[in-house]
Amino acid sequence: MPLISVIMGVHNSNEEMLKKAVESVISQTEKDFELLICDDGSDEKTKKLLKDISATDNRIKIITLPENKGLAEALNACLDAAGGEFIARQDDDDYSHPERFARQIKYLYDNPDVDFIGTACELFDSNGKVYGERIMSEKIDKNSFLFNSPFIHGSMIFRKKVFSDNRYRTIGTLKRYEDYDLFMTLTAKGYRSANMSEKLYSFYFEPKARKISFRARKDEFNVRMEGFKKLGLMPKGFFYALKPLVLGLIPHSIFIKLKARHGGL
Repeated sequence: MPLISVIMGVHNSNEEMLKKAVESVISQTEKDFELLICDDGSDEKTKKLLKDISATDNRIKIITLPENKGLAEALNACLDAAGGEFIARQDDDDYSHPERFARQIKYLYDNPDVDFIGTACELFDSNGKVYGERIMSEKIDKNSFLFNSPFIHGSMIFRKKVFSDNRYRTIGTLKRYEDYDLFMTLTAKGYRSANMSEKLYSFYFEPKARKISFRARKDEFNVRMEGFKKLGLMPKGFFYALKPLVLGLIPHSIFIKLKARHGGL
């Protein structure tokens, strides 16, 4: 069995970004891994691209869902097929530093009490230009979840035991926030986590293009309410749960200015 199972969900991906994402995995200094890519009901163009990509390296395995189920279901399909001692995430439009896996695995070996680990990241736009960073808090407790998720989902590596009785859940009508939900559930169950301060991940984020619908913000409110209850953060958690609804009432142009000024909301 491989040391690491890397899991990725794909639905009608950007060809250039997907190739670069896969290459960033293949180029890791830690070579003992399998890359499980779930084709989540993609079009024929993406299906052919995935077939071509898988032919380049026998560590790449394609899992196919006949119709689009959302990222949570795609990642669960990968988890069901994973054989590694560790589970690593990788998004199809982001890139990993060549030493990301090696450094995170070393951290987990050196810190046996930590069950899953994330990293800091660079932010880049559609032109490939790095314009910012996110340095996540290294120490995580239940209060870390109040304002935002304290992790960059694509940067995570988990011990496989974490998924022995846990899976991603499909949340709301828009099937989002599966990562925030999972992290709060795991923390409520007593699993321990941390972040590395090193920027070992490059995260595609185009803030001006990311307009979040009010329906999605209601989904996030519900995820927050349920998660904060699990974590014992009520009643103060209620006021933090209102955050996405409040932001949803702010005009998008003003929201973008506030986001730029405060480094992310």
